[in-house]
Amino acid sequence: SYSVTGVQTCALPISMALAAHQVLHARGELNLRVVKSIPLDRLGEAIALGIRTGLGDTFLRVGHIKMFADGAMGPRTAWMLEGFEGSPDDKGICVTPVEVIRDAVLRANAAGLACAIHAIGDRANREILDIFAATPANPGLAAPNRIEHAQILHPADMRRFAGLGVVASMQPIHATSEIGMTDRHLGSRSAGAYAFKSVLRKKAVVAFGSDCPVETMDPIAGIHAAVTRRQAGGAPGPEGWHGDERMTVAEAVRAYTHGAAQAAGWADKLGTLRVGMLADMTILDRDIYEIDPHDIRNARVLGTVVDGRFVWKDAALD
Repeated sequence: SYSVTGVQTCALPISMALAAHQVLHARGELNLRVVKSIPLDRLGEAIALGIRTGLGDTFLRVGHIKMFADGAMGPRTAWMLEGFEGSPDDKGICVTPVEVIRDAVLRANAAGLACAIHAIGDRANREILDIFAATPANPGLAAPNRIEHAQILHPADMRRFAGLGVVASMQPIHATSEIGMTDRHLGSRSAGAYAFKSVLRKKAVVAFGSDCPVETMDPIAGIHAAVTRRQAGGAPGPEGWHGDERMTVAEAVRAYTHGAAQAAGWADKLGTLRVGMLADMTILDRDIYEIDPHDIRNARVLGTVVDGRFVWKDAALD
């Protein structure tokens, strides 16, 4: 009913989650596509077993090795280049030592496992981009390396995503739900927060998601946030928060579809509606390309199709 046809997830514990998905798949009850990531502490086991990113089929496959470079903006644990507002010496924390992440990325990529690394602060993002820059390219990777969130970026680092082939996996709903908090913690530097348009202008692959259960999984709410930079009630006004980072509807939809497929290594099968692609699609009750962007939030899902069959249908379609 949220129009979600696939998820990329690192649900824990990985063994139980993966086993449950396999049981559902075997029963024919897996009604959405699942890309299952592997936590860092299981990297050695994955390498020993010869597991590679892309193992599986079009409904269930192995994704990335998931790591964490820093914390979050709310508790001021995001790893920053400069201190938070009012606390110049407080620059957040590094959750996983850089040398540990560097070694893990080298080992994982060499073994055919792509990496997805949580980075919120501008220092964390720079450190991870530096690691990817120093990692030998492996053309055999079934999906690109990516940074999860890429929430606060220094302007000098925005162009590096495209140059390194690193996907910026971002969550637009955070941009509107965290306006007040981000302004308080960063002051004028909040202009570099959730810089969707700037990263896109630098020719990077932008993949949108939800960070569920932290935020709603609803892509419609996310598209509204990306296009308007406004909260559901209209704040902070018609121009939105840092309105120069607003995306067009087409750009936002593409990030949720083709961008997400690229992040999963599935762009040859998913993410666009054309001949030869897997038939996943959503039917809405209005054309979000034509209406007032602020009204996108009110769009209702009438039907969700996965692999050519309805997996959810509103009574209005019957």
